Amino acid sequence: MTRILVTLLLLLFLLPTNSHALENSYLTTLITKSQQQQLALTPGWQSLIHYRSALTGNHLLSEADDDNFFFSVDGNKNPALELEATLAALFSPLTDNGDEHPQCRFPARFHWLQQQLNIDTEKLPQAPCDEFNQWLETINPGSATLVFPAAYLNSPSSMFGHTLLRINPADKRSETPLVSYALNYAAQVNDHDNGFIFAYKGIVGGYPGSFALVPYYEKIKEYSDMENRNIWEYQLNLTQSEVTQLMRHAWEVSKIRFDYYFFDENCSYRLLALLDVARSGLNLAEQFSITAIPADTVRAVEQAGLFGDVHYRPSATTTLNHRLDLLNQQQRQQLLTLINDESAQQHLSFLALEASQQARLLELAYDLLLYRIRGSSEKRDTRTGHAYQLLAQRSQLDASAQWPEPPTPRVRAEQGHLSSRAAFSFGRSDKNTFAALRFRPSYHDILDPAKGYSVGMQINFFDLNLRYYTQEQRFEIEEWKIINILSLSPRNEFFQPISWGVDFGFQRQWFKGERVLPLQVTMDAGVSYRLTPHWQANGMAQLQLATHRDFDNNINSGLGPALNLLYHSDQLHSLLSAKMMYFPQGDQYQAWEFSWALNIPLKEQQGLRLSAKHQQQPGVRFNQVELMWQWYF
Repeated sequence: MTRILVTLLLLLFLLPTNSHALENSYLTTLITKSQQQQLALTPGWQSLIHYRSALTGNHLLSEADDDNFFFSVDGNKNPALELEATLAALFSPLTDNGDEHPQCRFPARFHWLQQQLNIDTEKLPQAPCDEFNQWLETINPGSATLVFPAAYLNSPSSMFGHTLLRINPADKRSETPLVSYALNYAAQVNDHDNGFIFAYKGIVGGYPGSFALVPYYEKIKEYSDMENRNIWEYQLNLTQSEVTQLMRHAWEVSKIRFDYYFFDENCSYRLLALLDVARSGLNLAEQFSITAIPADTVRAVEQAGLFGDVHYRPSATTTLNHRLDLLNQQQRQQLLTLINDESAQQHLSFLALEASQQARLLELAYDLLLYRIRGSSEKRDTRTGHAYQLLAQRSQLDASAQWPEPPTPRVRAEQGHLSSRAAFSFGRSDKNTFAALRFRPSYHDILDPAKGYSVGMQINFFDLNLRYYTQEQRFEIEEWKIINILSLSPRNEFFQPISWGVDFGFQRQWFKGERVLPLQVTMDAGVSYRLTPHWQANGMAQLQLATHRDFDNNINSGLGPALNLLYHSDQLHSLLSAKMMYFPQGDQYQAWEFSWALNIPLKEQQGLRLSAKHQQQPGVRFNQVELMWQWYF
């Protein structure tokens, strides 16, 4: 209805009558001026309407998936028509609900056009825009901070990380960042969707995305305290007027649907689009046409010269682990007793400690117990009373319990290797030599350089390994990992996470003496332990389901254990693995695999990887060695 009204208005204005001659003439002047300046082709206008080059054809297409975002019927694909229709809409007569006037619904467009065309606002209807003005006055935007909650190892939805904007007010509230507002874009997920539905909808754009403005302390609680994610805060050097324009556009898109895509049109991508509106010509969003990994988008903002001061905010888990590392073995045992025994703080061994040591252990015991209670699904956790006792006894001690802050990591989350990887290798498989090309759009495996990433984290999408066997002169797909996730979170006496993994895709395996390429899914669950600062071991139980025309009834299933020994340092990374899979169907056989891989970082975005593998099952003894050069981009 709005677009029909605007079209009628545009026709009316272009065909002047005596009663509207002045207004019609002025609108015609503005449209002519915009055409002469070719405003519809400028980055400023195209950013406001979210135009991007269409995948097919030589034309633009808006990423907004909502008709209410456009005034022209063809506005989603015709920048010139949409600009002219917007100008006409600004002359729309006032209604009872002044806040729905185009000047109020699209204040960023109005402000931009006013600047570009030097519009005399006295010749326009004077829309009050009370709702928008009150909203903007409450926020009082003065500056902006890009916030990057980094990847969290044990949560699939958090493994890429996330970005949002903190809007710092232009008053004394800016001295207390927690009371600022956070501008966040996220998918509107159905709580009843399981993991597979969530993944599918996230890939194909099945969820609507929306912007929300919430108090920043709520996001800190969500990401740092509850999701255990370290947070990086990057002050942006946007001017106050640029931040205000950003917020005008945030108002414009707050009620507009954008389909959410997990890989590209996601939280980080939408924030880049906001920054493009704030400062015309940045063109940040157009750099990410295939994937928009949060770390990559943060890196793009830095390369655009927008960064000022950087602040690190450790998560609750990082802080607790740092404090645990400061305790000796006796103190750790006393702490564990305090947590598990409600009368432990009355034991003579505890009372014999110095008051400052008692205070430290009581505080840490309370924090750890509170961490466990937060992770509990019980509505009324029975441990709440014990936590209160610990806090009450701590309040009776007149002693300081100052803890040093966790150190800031030497490498920030966005300063690790780039997320795409190409590789070229030579190798020998049994008696055949081969050359291989490998391409992975994203993101990281456990042997990639760990700087900026969590040790034991792996998440690969669409990792393709294509081989050429030189003697037989043939190409062959060795594997294509569509989704490959591994989370090796180490356990200790205080934290008990489960290590897990899922691998879905095509991978060659032996079956009755032949190398076949089934579609398979392998799921792992187990435990990991850190042996030393550099060594980590884990044991996993595996379950595999595979389908191929050569299998009995086209299905093959197996289960068995896997043991891994992982080494990480700045100079090299190594993984030693032993796996056994028992297949109970058909011939009922066992398959063994022993492998070793060594990764050596070279330059900043290059590395060498040497690997060896031995596979054994009835009628098969298979060996393979491979040397691979890797390039991250």
